Amino acid sequence: MFQIAIFAGKLVCLISKTLRLGAGATWPGEIALRLDPAILQKFSKQQKNIILIAGTNGKTTTVKMVETILRYKGLSVQHNASGANLNNGLVSAFLTDAGWNGRLTSDYFIFEVDEATLPNILKTLMPNIIVLTNLFRDQLDRYGEVDVIAEKWQEALLKLDTGNQSIKMHQTVVIINADDPHVVLVGEKLATTVKYFGLEDASLFLPNMQHATDTIYCPRCGSRLTFGGVYFSHLGKWACGKCRLTHPRVDVISRDFPSPIEGVYNRYNTLAAAMVAKEVEISDHDIREALKNFTPAFGRMEEIDAEGKRVKILLSKNPTGFNESLRTVLSSKQKGPILLVLNDRIPDGTDVSWIWDVDFETLKNYKEKIFVCGDRQYDLGLRLKYVGTAFNMHGNLEEALQKALKETQKDQMLWILPTYSAMLDVRKILTGKKIL
Repeated sequence: MFQIAIFAGKLVCLISKTLRLGAGATWPGEIALRLDPAILQKFSKQQKNIILIAGTNGKTTTVKMVETILRYKGLSVQHNASGANLNNGLVSAFLTDAGWNGRLTSDYFIFEVDEATLPNILKTLMPNIIVLTNLFRDQLDRYGEVDVIAEKWQEALLKLDTGNQSIKMHQTVVIINADDPHVVLVGEKLATTVKYFGLEDASLFLPNMQHATDTIYCPRCGSRLTFGGVYFSHLGKWACGKCRLTHPRVDVISRDFPSPIEGVYNRYNTLAAAMVAKEVEISDHDIREALKNFTPAFGRMEEIDAEGKRVKILLSKNPTGFNESLRTVLSSKQKGPILLVLNDRIPDGTDVSWIWDVDFETLKNYKEKIFVCGDRQYDLGLRLKYVGTAFNMHGNLEEALQKALKETQKDQMLWILPTYSAMLDVRKILTGKKIL
């Protein structure tokens, strides 16, 4: 069935791209999986250099940074470029690389993985490097609370020690964000090599805890954590005074590898990518040089020229991510109008109550115009009403974009903060393509 699945999957991909029906990111893999449910495991047995990157925020950007570094060193790389991070997306990426005989050709495969899907993927796909970026509340209607995801991650990783995988767990390196206590607990009992990254930069500490902080309690014993400083949400220098779970010593810090793009969260993405590169024996110098040429992934600090105006898109899909997007805009020297777009489709999560945890109060004294649009524009408008800031509401996204562009001066930046499906709609209007 493997060869039949390969042929069918690649044919669907070819038809999809030729007729411009899509990017071939999910359906080829979906068809192949139905014909051969074990196809992911069969691909995995061919390739030993597989890197998985999982977490709530930063997956796509981290994957693209790793890809940039590896390509800089002349290595061939395949990844799920469209962000399709379920099983069918991974299979589609393998199909894109494979020949019609099913043989893989790239040196490395880097996959971003949906946080809820990681345990299932680890049953069939054994990577040599796993990166756990962070855990935040995101689409509670689908994922549940962060401690539930953390428990499932730890259970899946511990099972790898006794599994019959083609690559044993002791050969896998797990790279963990030391500033996130939930993720640190995941790696606590692992027998494999665990390495940590963290900012270690007190100048980036917030003056106060954010309203949208996901947790202030120890994930092991439930006692209140002590924070020496917070970068955002619950990420920072932390310790539990009761069970002694504490912030581990880190292997790389923020000043080691400057981020090529704005935003505190992108400093984390840079460190995660740098640690992966160091694991494949790329020098610090080459990592820094490679990242100088980094261009953001679609919708993640992506800059687009539209009608001679500069537009920057910051995907904002949960309270923590939205707060960091606002923080990036407000701290940037490039000021300009802001377009907020809120949808409640399946990729976004159908529950939008999370907008009440976003610190929109930071926009109260913003001097440029603010535009509001999207399927749930009235919910967002009500939230901004409570802030007391002025805004312009538009029911049509294309009309809202035109109005916002008109208000953007030549020396300004139009900042667009959309949820996931809204980001795709924005890119479709501005570039003619939703994804790539």
